[in-house]
Amino acid sequence: MNQKLLLLFLCLLLTLPTQAQEFLKTNGKAIVNTSGDTIILRGMGLGGWMLQEGYMLQTAGFANAQHKIREKVEQLIGPANTDAWYDAWYANHVRKIDIDSLKAWGFNSVRLPMHYNLFTLPIEDEPVAGQNTWLSKGFEMTDSLISWCKQNDMYVILDLHAAPGGQGYDEGISDYDPNKPSLWESQENRDKTVALWKRLAETYVNEPTVAGYDLLNETNWNMSGNTPLRDLYFEITDSIRAVDTSHIIIIEGNWFANDFTGLTPPWDDNMVYSPHKYWSVNDQASIQWVLDMRETYNVPLYLGESGENSNVWFRDAIRLLEDNDIGWAWWPMKKVESIAGPLSAVKNQGYQDLLDYWDGNGSAPSAAVAQASLMQLTENLKLENCVYQKDVIDAMFRQVYSNETKPFNTQDIPGIIYTTDFDMGVVGEAYWDNEVANYQVTTGNFTSWNNGWAYRNDGVDLQKTDDILYTNGYNVGWLSNNEWMQYDVSVAASAVYDVEIRFASIGTDGRFHLEMDGADITGRRSVPNTGDWQNWQTVTVSDVILDANDSKLRFYVDVEGFNLGGMKFTQKGATTTLPTEFQSAVTLDDQTVQLNLNKPLSGPLPASPANFSIFVNGGSVPISAVNLDPNNPRIITFTVNHSFKSSELIKISYSGNQIDATDGTTLNTFSQRDVQNTVAIIHAVPGKVQAEDYYFQVGVQLENTTDAGGGQNIGFLDAGDYLDYYINVGQNGTYNVAYRTAAESEMGAVQMQLIDPTGAITILDDVTFPSTGGWQTWTSTNSELDLPAGEHQLRMLITQPLFNMNWFEFTFLTEIERPEDILKFKLFPNPNDGLFELEVSLAERQNLEIIVSDLLGHQIQRKSLAEVITVQERLDLRALPKGYYLLRMRLEDGSIYTQKLLIH
Repeated sequence: MNQKLLLLFLCLLLTLPTQAQEFLKTNGKAIVNTSGDTIILRGMGLGGWMLQEGYMLQTAGFANAQHKIREKVEQLIGPANTDAWYDAWYANHVRKIDIDSLKAWGFNSVRLPMHYNLFTLPIEDEPVAGQNTWLSKGFEMTDSLISWCKQNDMYVILDLHAAPGGQGYDEGISDYDPNKPSLWESQENRDKTVALWKRLAETYVNEPTVAGYDLLNETNWNMSGNTPLRDLYFEITDSIRAVDTSHIIIIEGNWFANDFTGLTPPWDDNMVYSPHKYWSVNDQASIQWVLDMRETYNVPLYLGESGENSNVWFRDAIRLLEDNDIGWAWWPMKKVESIAGPLSAVKNQGYQDLLDYWDGNGSAPSAAVAQASLMQLTENLKLENCVYQKDVIDAMFRQVYSNETKPFNTQDIPGIIYTTDFDMGVVGEAYWDNEVANYQVTTGNFTSWNNGWAYRNDGVDLQKTDDILYTNGYNVGWLSNNEWMQYDVSVAASAVYDVEIRFASIGTDGRFHLEMDGADITGRRSVPNTGDWQNWQTVTVSDVILDANDSKLRFYVDVEGFNLGGMKFTQKGATTTLPTEFQSAVTLDDQTVQLNLNKPLSGPLPASPANFSIFVNGGSVPISAVNLDPNNPRIITFTVNHSFKSSELIKISYSGNQIDATDGTTLNTFSQRDVQNTVAIIHAVPGKVQAEDYYFQVGVQLENTTDAGGGQNIGFLDAGDYLDYYINVGQNGTYNVAYRTAAESEMGAVQMQLIDPTGAITILDDVTFPSTGGWQTWTSTNSELDLPAGEHQLRMLITQPLFNMNWFEFTFLTEIERPEDILKFKLFPNPNDGLFELEVSLAERQNLEIIVSDLLGHQIQRKSLAEVITVQERLDLRALPKGYYLLRMRLEDGSIYTQKLLIH
């Protein structure tokens, strides 16, 4: 087909009528189309288009609300040029190409955050007080969006993000001006809001592309029982239903959408409740309160906003939502210089100069320079000029239902490997990092998943680099023990290679190794002290043998203390120039050893394993099976008739001459080579656990201790750090735990948790430690907790830092019986502004303690009730700061039941 015919064919395709969309409506707990098919909305919020928010433009420190941003711009370039800048902003921020792209990436809807001032005048600008002047700009922009979505068979949710006067104290969200009456302080503003929704409903009553009307975004205003919000919702609903009985009405709660006090039950038969979710853990408990609301009122749920987190968080949240049949809209599509969205607008130097000036760190530009810089920013908003972050989209769609990795780039060997271009995929498959998401709403502590805030949105920490060799402009930094990255590679030929790796370090402790398809190919290597984190040196690893079938390269951090730059593989000779020999060995579990050789074997292995020997503490142990890995014949695995313990010294030997590599060379003998013992320590309970004998930790360092018995203690702790241990509890019961701690001048605290195989957390205890006057002045603090019998993963979460710990010891006190149904309770509404209702039902009459504490374990309220079987209590916590708290109910038999509550 020639070019003219091809173009004609494409044009005909583009002009064909699209499939007619159907109105959406509610059907019990589901959103359905008119054919009755359940629709899960997968949307993107178009934040920043009709309403600028300061953090998206990096102006939040000095101009958070849009009216303040506009004021800053006007001061530099004048009103007329400011109008022109906004026109360019509106024209470029969202175009058809953006909607086409969203459709191609997998989205079926968009949520349109509207600023009322594009549709009608502010009340103070109305020529006739109490009347409404309608503006065409907002309707024209909305019409264009609907047209683009209709062509892509996508839905639009209309979201009033900035209501007349502003609906909350947070200025950036709704363009609230504290110097003018808010939505809640002005009847005129509320009347205008009601009229605006009626006008929108009149305009789009017959438009099925519009999925529904999200009446008010993220109200955050003090109001008793949310009565003013409910009253306004009633008025808006009546105004819409007077002209439009078809479209869904979407209701958000107060306090950033999540306080539905007074907003239940639904007052319309075509209504959806829309909470928002940010920065909390992604488990069933985190959304159970909205699932309960859905079940109680037989109403659908739609998560109108989420995002601003890592790819790990995105993937887990979307999986959680869709497993519970909840549609969603992510936030936002586009920001200036950001990793946490699909599109990042490049920040031009002129705009950075403006930010510096506005922030008091630069000189004032001329009007011409300022205008040119601002107009360049609007050019950068165009999709084709943005940075497309494919890792974000991959996490939001493919990774939600697949643990398989996908190449970020397939990199050629010989050649340069950019270490920032590790595979896309879930943590544990594409990479491992100790900090992968921000859960601050749950933990109370902010965690940066990518400390460099550059290049990608995964848990690996990336930053811009000063290095000039083997680089794409970024390096991997903030590396911790046991972290790794995987790279998809294409090896041109089976050969011997030299590997040049760029490092920067301020110490000599760093260690690393490389693996190919699961086999160690380098052994542990050292990193030199280069004198600075951006002073780069090359470490050459010689004589690495690669096979043409190799595909997955991994870089492992054995001991932290360095930054990683690029790698260069250079082919240097045939594999036959080197012997076939032992590379390394490691335990895979308590009965399996993996032997890594430097070359792939031709196989099969001899039927008898007699030429191999494995030794434990000097004595040989029987080998029951030997297997050559079919996917990587560098690897031989051995199963032994022995259970390795973490304290044992393991060696391996080979004395034969009948095993050949694929290049024809024979495996050399070796004797008493070390096997890395990775068997986890399992601590017996009752018993003492040395704090440094964890199997995994985040953020913890060790130092030598002067406490009795010597050894090491943990220290240099921060809130949110944690340590994991395996314990084997001999008997179900209550245990005393003695914690051995030291602290110079501050109190410390930990929370002990059990982590089940699904990752769900059971809180066991919160305990606070005193200051002792010195980092090596030791004391013991006692607490009690209940433990079930059996093997468990125990986590010690640091909730208040500035202490050291040497050990903790369990002592059995008494056996307890805890039937699962001994206590049932309901806490509602949760979350709210601090007034909670608690209903408790016990299986038998007994004493009950109700305790409210903060997440650090500090007790706030305590009430003891004697000989009760049912309880109805009102918990008035309105005097407390907003945030998460713990409600604990302790029975006289020692049973403890815990519930998190949120005060907005």
